[in-house]
Amino acid sequence: MTVAKAQTAAPSRGEGASLPPVTVDAPKQRTQSRAATTRATRSARSARPTTAPGRGTETARTETSASKGTFQQGNGPIQGYVAHRSLVGTKTNTSLLETPQSISVIGREQMRDQNAQSVVQALSYTPGVTTNSPNDTRFESLRIRGFQPVLYLDGMQLPYGASQFGQPKIDVNLLERIEVLRGPSSSLYGQVAPGGMINLVSRLPTATPLNSIEFLANSWGRAQANFDIGGVVPKSAFSTGDFYYRLVGTVHGGGTQVDFVDDYRGAIAPSFTWKPDLDTTFTFLSGYQRDVTGLALQFFPSAGTLLPNPNGRVPLTKFLGEPAFDRFDRTQYWAGYQFEHSFNETWTVRQNLRYFGLETDTYAVAGGGALGITALQPNLRTLNRGVFSFPENANAFTVDNQAEARFATGPFAHTLLFGVDYRRINSELDMRVGNAPPINLYNTVYGAPIAFPATRTNYSGQRQDQTGVYMQDQIALGGWRLTLSGRHDWVSTDTLNFLRNTRQSQDDSALTGRVGLNYIFDSGVAPYIAYGTSFQPTLGVTQAQTPFQPTTAEQVEIGVKYAPPGTNMLVTAALFDITQENITTPDPSNPLFNVQTGAARSRGGELEVTATLTEGLNLVGSYSYTDTEVTKTNIANQLGKQLIIQPINQAALWVDYTVQQGQLAGFGLGGGVRYIGDSYGDAANTIPIPGYTLLDATIHYDLSYLDPKLRGVKLAVNAQNLFDKYYVSWCNSLNSCFLGSGRVVTGSVRYTW
Repeated sequence: MTVAKAQTAAPSRGEGASLPPVTVDAPKQRTQSRAATTRATRSARSARPTTAPGRGTETARTETSASKGTFQQGNGPIQGYVAHRSLVGTKTNTSLLETPQSISVIGREQMRDQNAQSVVQALSYTPGVTTNSPNDTRFESLRIRGFQPVLYLDGMQLPYGASQFGQPKIDVNLLERIEVLRGPSSSLYGQVAPGGMINLVSRLPTATPLNSIEFLANSWGRAQANFDIGGVVPKSAFSTGDFYYRLVGTVHGGGTQVDFVDDYRGAIAPSFTWKPDLDTTFTFLSGYQRDVTGLALQFFPSAGTLLPNPNGRVPLTKFLGEPAFDRFDRTQYWAGYQFEHSFNETWTVRQNLRYFGLETDTYAVAGGGALGITALQPNLRTLNRGVFSFPENANAFTVDNQAEARFATGPFAHTLLFGVDYRRINSELDMRVGNAPPINLYNTVYGAPIAFPATRTNYSGQRQDQTGVYMQDQIALGGWRLTLSGRHDWVSTDTLNFLRNTRQSQDDSALTGRVGLNYIFDSGVAPYIAYGTSFQPTLGVTQAQTPFQPTTAEQVEIGVKYAPPGTNMLVTAALFDITQENITTPDPSNPLFNVQTGAARSRGGELEVTATLTEGLNLVGSYSYTDTEVTKTNIANQLGKQLIIQPINQAALWVDYTVQQGQLAGFGLGGGVRYIGDSYGDAANTIPIPGYTLLDATIHYDLSYLDPKLRGVKLAVNAQNLFDKYYVSWCNSLNSCFLGSGRVVTGSVRYTW
């Protein structure tokens, strides 16, 4: 049989590059050696879902029918809104139906349709996730099932500093997908919060040429340009194998919601993939991002925002600092690689490595609540202020080594994973605070002289080393899937106090695990039950100078996932019960010290639907019920209270439709509604935060339907908080309140070729 082009290899599995099948000319294929043919067959086999010998491949059939015959990589692009595979739950390329844990995946198309400009905004329709402070330029303020998660990039933890300011914030235009793994997950990752983790997935090189450029401008006065270029590097006499490259970048500048706070960013992420043969993949990933901005999240008093003020309500645009003084500067840079090699049909090894550097410098004038002083004077007009400086650096070196074996023992099919990872995080903080002249909230005059703060309150450094050894076995028998994971971690932490010239060292170790059982029916229904644990080191000592034990958590989760055959839809529902132990509380015999007698609980249920119902119709909907409670504490007024900033009820629905035929073909519109229920800003639940409902909308048009010469050009207008709802996103016990985002309208034009 003669063909012009033929496929010679399926995409490799695991955490290597997300690559479509490589094509070669037919004469080259006919002369391919038998060994190469065997390798291609082996590669194709290894990419398939885990199924038991002699059993129908329910998951494979469901995925193929849903994605029209293409095989989806666990770290690759998503067709429409529905992801079928992910690496985050197992570190292997596993179907979401076969993963016994609640996972949400937000892909590039959904982020673009909703015009998400941050990770917080991209997750605003995701169940179980509380997205506070959507306009914060400093970092991503998030909670999962009541607990604050740590960010990961491509499966490896990002560095973080001791303050709230020294945290990474990756531009969403550099990302292919955002994954939320809910529940304790230390059995694969080590230190993970009880609520779970968020994994950001980079845009990877591809053998399919792609080029796009996009221009945006919004009603706050910000202009932006994005570009994405990639494809195949032509072969030469000096190269062997196949090369693919990708260059993704963004630049923006202009205003924010807050007066005098501009936001400037430049980010670029070059990468390339080299495949010297069908069994080996090496992908280099790097990035650089620079942010020069201010504090778009202002520290407002409660009177005039959360509570009434006879002088009126404080506007969303109010700036409390000094235009000539305030500045927030962040530089991020990273470089690393993902390597994969298959020895045969059974064994594959991988190594993922990265160095990430983070430098932040913050100096600003803020409302007094930010520094723990009384914010508003008795006249309810004059705001006390403070000045602070937070230069902070952090970096992380991470390497994750994996060996994967796929084999059968009798009727059982195994995907066995062995891993050893190592991470070192260094950070240094120099915190200074001082007083600043007060201002009038309602007749504000700027230009007061500001002295750089001279009082050092925290000058410290920290180094933490973590080594983990883990093993996982995914066992398949017929429709059954049993997942067993176990891990042991050793963590060493050194904290230096440069003010006191002291050093505190602490060594921790922890054994964590997960067991999960699924059954995949031919109908696409997959019920599951799972138990998992997690840990996080707790730094410090008791009154007896005994180091604190790690804070631990465990979860029981039952759920069901449903992917109807012949559709591109995924429905997930889960019930969970999380218990966290070893929380520090004041020592009753000496309040200057703490003891580990505290405990908290989070239980509830979540429902999520993502679907492409018909051609051009995409939908995502979610509902969360999260009941949190402090179950043990030495502080009487906190016992039995809800965890802070965690609403009991949340719901969201987004629908986007593009007309496929007729005179309106190419025209699309979409809309969404988000409900965030009541919550509390303090542990004693004395600061209630009212719930609120927000509406979003979009219209877009593909100009190729107007004129074929305009193929690839698409116009769009998006509006977030369409009716300009004024709301308080949260307040804290320091009498500081933070306002949510008002209405912002963004126009964009994108050209793809």
